[in-house]
Amino acid sequence: MKCLPEPTVSSYVVELLYRHGIDTYFTVTGGSIVPLLNAVSLHSDAQYYCFQHEQAAAMAAEGFYRATGRIAAVCVTSGPGVQNILNGVCGCWYDSIPAIFICGQVSTLEGLDNFSCKPRQAGFQEMPVCGMFSHVSKACIRLESTDKLTSCMRTLLKELYQPRFGPVVLDLPVNLQMNPFAATDEDFFITDIPSRKTCDEYVHVVQKYIEQAKRPLLVFGHGVRLAGAVETAIQFAERTNTPFVLTWGAADLCSTQHPLRVGMIGVYGDRHANFAIQNADLLIIIGARMDTRQTGGNIRTFSQFSRKIMVDVDVEEILKLSEKGIQIHESIVDDAYNFFESVRNYTRSPDINKEWHDTISLWKVKYSNEIARISDPMAYNFMKIFFAGIPDDGIVITDIGSNMVWTLQSTKLKSGQRIFSNFGNASMGVALPLAIGAAIGSKRKIYVVAGDGGFHMTIQELQTVKNYDLPISICVLDNSGYGMIKQFQDSYFASNHVATSKTDIYGESEVDFASIATAYGIDDIQFMHVKVPESQRIYPKLEFGDALENMTPYIDSEEDMIVPVPPKRKPGWVNN
Repeated sequence: MKCLPEPTVSSYVVELLYRHGIDTYFTVTGGSIVPLLNAVSLHSDAQYYCFQHEQAAAMAAEGFYRATGRIAAVCVTSGPGVQNILNGVCGCWYDSIPAIFICGQVSTLEGLDNFSCKPRQAGFQEMPVCGMFSHVSKACIRLESTDKLTSCMRTLLKELYQPRFGPVVLDLPVNLQMNPFAATDEDFFITDIPSRKTCDEYVHVVQKYIEQAKRPLLVFGHGVRLAGAVETAIQFAERTNTPFVLTWGAADLCSTQHPLRVGMIGVYGDRHANFAIQNADLLIIIGARMDTRQTGGNIRTFSQFSRKIMVDVDVEEILKLSEKGIQIHESIVDDAYNFFESVRNYTRSPDINKEWHDTISLWKVKYSNEIARISDPMAYNFMKIFFAGIPDDGIVITDIGSNMVWTLQSTKLKSGQRIFSNFGNASMGVALPLAIGAAIGSKRKIYVVAGDGGFHMTIQELQTVKNYDLPISICVLDNSGYGMIKQFQDSYFASNHVATSKTDIYGESEVDFASIATAYGIDDIQFMHVKVPESQRIYPKLEFGDALENMTPYIDSEEDMIVPVPPKRKPGWVNN
């Protein structure tokens, strides 16, 4: 039977988070976090889930948010427990995912702060959490005394709920977790987050450029979903009859068959979508940070003939492009929701820019079927079958590597289906932990696509899937090594497959993933092990130095281009 404890710092933190919508905790326990977890267990409306490794618990918080829009807390012990979450914290930081990480710390009575000298470590499993995490979190605060608790939590929660989103970290000494703390009503009040706003000027900016454009194009990124603007983004495209391209982070904003959807752009994007962005005379970039995975490494060749409007909640992302040499003609520092609400009454004739639409339709018909896949079809053929079997509310989560590219290049989504991964930090092994978080939060059917290399890195979380009987199906595309890096070595290092080949990684043995899954209690209905030829490659792909329209394998497409096409690069490494 649970006995309600006296009010403590830990019970206050748990109740405060609950009142602000956080009731789910992912954890691997340890001595320095026991008091807080005890408080979680005694709270009538909080739930905790135990993982096999702290890295997976941290990554699961990202999957939880992506699938539900709700924030999870991650609780780990000091020292190695904290160190093990760094990968997951970085994943949240670079993809703007809100999560709160609570790290146990040694007692304030035995920590380094008690010494004027500088030993490396005083308390057992002590480490400088804020020094490590301050660069990859919106706020990282060490609670130094109980009387600073309310202000500390107020700062963390304000940062957590205010765009641009990202993780926050609380470094919580174990003795303070147990300190008495009788909270007042005022202690549960957090400074209000700024309310939504509209700006009439945005309409004038858009109208100024879009009415003059013959080949306008919208670019939607993950920031559209983060801002809660998915529906208004698609409505804006429809009202203005403007075609749109997507980054991978926005792959599931709408059905793949939407008539204005051109495709996904970038180094591993759709060839015809890259044609569109290179031939446009106006780009309206919304919630996309446009890193080199979208622009290509040779920044000078990115959409050279377009004027550009960029909408981003983080001005630094806009300034970054200017510093790299991409001229942004109009900068709008705001989130996508405010932008689309501000221009919601702006419409254009449905037959505007017909020639541009016809050209895009021609590209989609002519170039969407990659000829190179005919002689190397296995992975792409399998993905066609895979997507045909996804239910209407299914969520697909990919790992990092060739499996991600084959999946995203083959994506066929119905309205309401989801597909995502971690794209900025892009850690191999992320898919299974993301899926666990997504399944816990959404209760929807989750489909994991992983490669053999990445799946090894979090394979122990099959136990977590079994423990909680989660609705997760797993497909391992096994190409006996690191196929994406092999292709890189083919291009630049004379196919010297050092540290990527089957013999280097697995020796002479074959990995029986299905038997491993069975040993964890995962049956074959939930698990598929699909052998892919080692020679299977990714098509198309942009090589270093090439412009977006010159993806390999090279094709003759100049006659269909509207603007001049830069020359194709010579084989070998290119320094830009």
